[in-house]
Amino acid sequence: MRNILLIFTALLLWQPFAGAQEEQAVASTPSFFDYLCANEKSTPVLNLETDWNALIRRKMSKEYRPGMLGFILTDGSAAKVDVQIRSRGNMRKQVCHFPPLRLKIPKKQLRNLGFSSYNDVKVVLQCRSGSREAEWLLKELLIYKLYECVSPVAMRTRLVQVQGIHAGKEKNNLLAFLLEYEDEMATRLGAKVIKQGVVRVHGLERTSYVRMCFFQYMIANTDWSVPNKHNLQFIMAPEYPGMVPIAYDFDYAGLVLTSYAVPYETLPIKSVTDRYFMGHKITPEEAMEARSHFLSKKEEIMQVCRDFEHLDERVKRSVMRFITDFFSIIEDERQVRRTFVTN
Repeated sequence: MRNILLIFTALLLWQPFAGAQEEQAVASTPSFFDYLCANEKSTPVLNLETDWNALIRRKMSKEYRPGMLGFILTDGSAAKVDVQIRSRGNMRKQVCHFPPLRLKIPKKQLRNLGFSSYNDVKVVLQCRSGSREAEWLLKELLIYKLYECVSPVAMRTRLVQVQGIHAGKEKNNLLAFLLEYEDEMATRLGAKVIKQGVVRVHGLERTSYVRMCFFQYMIANTDWSVPNKHNLQFIMAPEYPGMVPIAYDFDYAGLVLTSYAVPYETLPIKSVTDRYFMGHKITPEEAMEARSHFLSKKEEIMQVCRDFEHLDERVKRSVMRFITDFFSIIEDERQVRRTFVTN
């Protein structure tokens, strides 16, 4: 009976795919996000002009505030667009001076510049001004890059420099990264984002789910939940028989080790650097498949770490030691069975 319900749900969710695929077919025009991702040799500078005092003071509000966003086009000319700005996220709004932001750009202004009409931009700013906070941001950005190694379904990111302009003068100069908006990601993948309804583990595409759980264990992240859709997006795509989970928001991961990250009291760990596997009803066969997948990606993962030029060598060595500990576990078949088999 449960299988019949899952098939029926999948059929209902499948109906919009024709529209999504058609949208993907005509979406040959690059988006603003595509444009910023095109040149990896330099870090784009975004000038974000708004009332920064009000934005920070009222960061718990979801109210949009007006502003202007300036950037350089391919031909070297300067462009400026109107933008609506509000804070986003949950915990970071409470603990960080600079909250993550959501920007909305008028679609007409984007089209006038030759971009597509995807006008939502997610910006993750460093938590506070300082080298330690910049390091946190860069390690979280590295995690997104590592996730792209192990999963073909992942959100793209782009490192940027944000110059905060207040009343015509530079107020802040911050590292940040842009996170691909879920609707744009879905179009790129020919998929549909599941935004409503309850998600259960048994409705997920198992291979993607188990690999996601292994990845969270690799980076020592327990700040996620399937039923609550906490720090997970879910999509349906034609090539997958179930919903695919996509992990994001890794500031609580032990690999990042922010000063405010603590494990939930209900978990049997004392520090976020303590790994704890949260996979639900993982069979031996599923655990071994994920083990093989990650072992096949080991050198690629390590190479991404080595090539990540934004972190200094000392920090990169620390990150690589942390990940090497994970591979030491999965290289031992008996440890894999003890740690990851939960059925």
